[in-house]
Amino acid sequence: MATPHDTAAERASVLGPTLRFKGELSAQEDLVIHGHVEGTIGPAPKVTIGPEAQVKAGVTADIIVVEGKVAGDLKAQKMIAVRPKANVRGNLEAPVINIA
Repeated sequence: MATPHDTAAERASVLGPTLRFKGELSAQEDLVIHGHVEGTIGPAPKVTIGPEAQVKAGVTADIIVVEGKVAGDLKAQKMIAVRPKANVRGNLEAPVINIA
């Protein structure tokens, strides 16, 4: 049963490490990507690209967190966070960009 104190992970769609997806991916819940995605991602509230993920896509979301590899433009309404081991090749557009 859902409670008001659910974590973001409990309200997210998780795409596992063996997933290979080509096309347009959008959601009204958060997305956590651990596999390979090619195409477009978003719009979504929050997109997290995990450390093992490989993404060749433009990403549009309120918040984008990159821990893995991304080749494509990132556009966030609120914030983009690029973690220390992330690899991003593309344009970043957001009011706040945090690059570790």
